[in-house]
Amino acid sequence: MIDSAEASLELIIKRIEGEYSNFSVSSRWGRRQLMLGRKMFATFSEIDMSFKLGDGQLSQAYSIAGAETWNPKGRGNPSRRWVLIPISQQKHWMSLALEAAKYMNEHGA
Repeated sequence: MIDSAEASLELIIKRIEGEYSNFSVSSRWGRRQLMLGRKMFATFSEIDMSFKLGDGQLSQAYSIAGAETWNPKGRGNPSRRWVLIPISQQKHWMSLALEAAKYMNEHGA
């Protein structure tokens, strides 16, 4: 399943690279980060992806089985804008990544 997750991530990267000139990938906290400019909008590990979403998309994302709030800093109170989606639900990763990139591009938040 890990190979499948990596393949999903590569497809996401290729798609977003084609849409946003300020897109980049970095690593931090043991996770690969998808960024627009200097702002992170999604992260990837071998077992999950996390996304920063607007209110409308968050409610939809939380309806996915296994979804949970995620804290990008790994401590204290989780951020209400971040949702973690497990590898078992990777079929949702592409659409959530596109929504997260769109949200970041429009709001820069």
